[in-house]
This record gives sequence, structure tokens and C-alpha cells, in this order.
Amino acid sequence: MNLYDYIFKRKSTRKYDMTPLKEEQLEEIKAFADKLKPLYKDIKVEYIVANAAEVKNILPIKAPHYFIISSESKEGYLTNVGFMFQQMDLYLSSKGIGTCWLGMAKPIKKINTRLEFVIILAFGKALGSPYRELSEFKRKSLSEISSGEDERLEGARLAPSATNSQHWFFAAKDGKIHAYQKKLNMVQALMYDKMNKVDIGIALCHLYVATEHFGKDFVFTKEEHPKEIEGYIYTGTVE
Repeated sequence: MNLYDYIFKRKSTRKYDMTPLKEEQLEEIKAFADKLKPLYKDIKVEYIVANAAEVKNILPIKAPHYFIISSESKEGYLTNVGFMFQQMDLYLSSKGIGTCWLGMAKPIKKINTRLEFVIILAFGKALGSPYRELSEFKRKSLSEISSGEDERLEGARLAPSATNSQHWFFAAKDGKIHAYQKKLNMVQALMYDKMNKVDIGIALCHLYVATEHFGKDFVFTKEEHPKEIEGYIYTGTVE
């Protein structure tokens, strides 16, 4: 499925029609969730689909459905979750269904899993359109978050992030894109450390979708001696 076009039109939906989706729709959504491509194949990830009575959220965003996502706590697990479930975000967008990442929401009851709770993705029928015009995106310019040239970078630039912080940098060279996360000070780390790692996974998902759109195979590796960029931490390389 080509999800590339929805990178350029999706938006975070904050107001929902609380009418539940039809059961056949939910079954199709779960079937897609079971086939999400991981960034790291050795990290176990689980999800459950919950309703509004099963989730508490500090922000006044209420949806009819939620993915409650849990993972093994291993190196790269937060980035892996962002990478996987941004595929779901784009898939739901392709079906005209609204979505929103909820970094401050939690399940009301303890989840029946040995894995660590990570994050919640809300979804359901949007009140209003789940899409926007390209001119409505509030994002940094490519020159602020990347160097070099690669046709896939625009997709990464438009990726959602906590408070639109875009704490990432992409260095394109010789057909490769090297991804970096911004180093956070102590105050920033308290607020953004977890979401920063999820966010870079979301941006890498957009690179994955763009890579396939342009007819290439997506390969993610970690170089032993990557180029250092002041103020950033190396995450990995997309070929």
C-alpha cells in the first residue's frame, strides 16, 4: 500500500465523533497492525485497542478508540514504536480516519502484559476533515533540519513531533540519509526525552514510506564510526 501521499495531507485530529467505528473496520485495522514493519526485528511489541473509558488523558482529547502500545524495554525500543505505529497513523489517514499521538495519556487499568507501556495513539471518525493543505503544516525548513539533497527529506520534514519540536537532523550524502536526535539539556530531557525517541522513529517511518515510494529498498543500519554533528546524537542510517 502506497501511503506516501498521506504524508502531505494528514493532520493530528483532536476532535472526534464518539460513535465507534464498525466492527469490520476495526478488524481491518487490527489486521494491518499485525503486519507493521519493525525498525528492529528483535524487539517485541504488543498493542490492545481500547475505548474512551479505558484511557485517561491530561489533555482534553477524547476519541472512541485508542491503540495502547507496549514494548520490550531494549535499546531503540521507543524509536521502534514510533516507526511502527506511524505506519498505522498513515494507514488510518488513507482510510479517512483521524488520529493523534497522545504522549500524556495512560491506560486507566494495568495492561495484561509483561512489556512496558510506551504510548497511546487515538483514532476514530474526525469531526471535520482529517486532512489539511500543505500550506497549513507548521514545520521548520529543510535547511534547519537537514543537509545535502535527497528527494525523501521532505517527507521526513513533515513528520509530526511533540509540540512540533522536530528535535532531529538528517544528513544526506551519496544516496544515504544519516539520522540524528538533538541532545537535550536536563530541563528539556525531563519533558521530551521519551517523546524525542518516539519522534525520531516517526520521522524514520516517513523516510521508509518515501524510500519505497521512489522505488528503493529501505535498509536501516548503524555505522560504526558515523560523522559527529555538534549538539546531536547519531541514531542510524537509511540507505
